[in-house]
Amino acid sequence: MRAEAGLWLRRTLGVGLLLGLWQLAALFFPPLVVPPIPQVAATLAELIREPDFWPTVGTTLLRLVTGLGIGIAAGAVLGLLFGLYPKLEDVGTPLIHVLQSVPPVCWVVLALVWFGFNGRPCIFIVATATVPTVVINLSHGVRGVDRQLLEMARLYRFSRWKTLRHVTLPSIRPYFNSALEIVIGGGWKLAVMGEVLTTNSGIGGAITSARLNVQPDAIIAWSFLLVVGCFLTQKLLRLICCRKGAPVC
Repeated sequence: MRAEAGLWLRRTLGVGLLLGLWQLAALFFPPLVVPPIPQVAATLAELIREPDFWPTVGTTLLRLVTGLGIGIAAGAVLGLLFGLYPKLEDVGTPLIHVLQSVPPVCWVVLALVWFGFNGRPCIFIVATATVPTVVINLSHGVRGVDRQLLEMARLYRFSRWKTLRHVTLPSIRPYFNSALEIVIGGGWKLAVMGEVLTTNSGIGGAITSARLNVQPDAIIAWSFLLVVGCFLTQKLLRLICCRKGAPVC
């Protein structure tokens, strides 16, 4: 209990230090460069009251969830296959390296050619960035399964499916949870970046409008909402993992 209280105290101190530096910078720069905290707070409250606020957030969230769903599903299947069949991993590793190495902005440009200005490029770049992380984590997790557990499964004549279900999958859960935390945090950033570059809807479209209208307070307000959204989704993930008895919370 004391450790948790100390953790929250240190985090509160860090947030307070960040806000203090922000307000200090606002004293030396004009509002168009560094808007003060009260101005951003007022803009944030105004954004939330607007009728199109929730549809805007919902659009981005839908694209994020769709991209993550596709990427996690594909990455989970490939990660398990690569971990169980090393020769198959040798064949698929170049594809994973390509997905991991090509910058997201390159995928955005290609997605614009393939899908057009309709929001689908956002889903595409989130999915392509998600797959390598999930594949690498799960394949390493499968190869790291306790050999004694596998030997016990063989002694009890477990089928391949039963071994996968009762030995492999529970053992790789921490690896999967770690991959989810990484891809959720990166997914928020990539989804909004894709919207900024490819469409005028969603949070990215709202940020683009704020940029065109020279409204740095609105840009910071939307950025704050993205931080909150990322924090809440990762917190929800940890709660779900803890309820299921995962060792990493």
